[in-house]
Amino acid sequence: MHATIESHFQRILNYGITAVEIVGAVIVFLYTFIALYHLLRGNHDACHKTLTEGISTGLSFLLGSEVLKTIIAPDWSAIGMTCAILLMRAGMTLLVQWENKMAQKNGH
Repeated sequence: MHATIESHFQRILNYGITAVEIVGAVIVFLYTFIALYHLLRGNHDACHKTLTEGISTGLSFLLGSEVLKTIIAPDWSAIGMTCAILLMRAGMTLLVQWENKMAQKNGH
């Protein structure tokens, strides 16, 4: 009985992780097209702002999926790999947010 509950929990969590990853990817994809629209219209500042906001938001969702993956990680090597990906994505998110703040500070 316990194995069945655990199996169902893992399956539901896997669906949730996939859904969160899809949301993150769709956000980046949509913001990229919006930024491309701004770029084609010659509005470089709006392009940059839109792209950095989209990347930051999308990466936040992807970070959430990595945190959820640690719940069902089967062994320490999987946990280590998930943590490495988590740190890398967190670093990218912080870098994009820092760049966005600096651009706002400089009036871009």
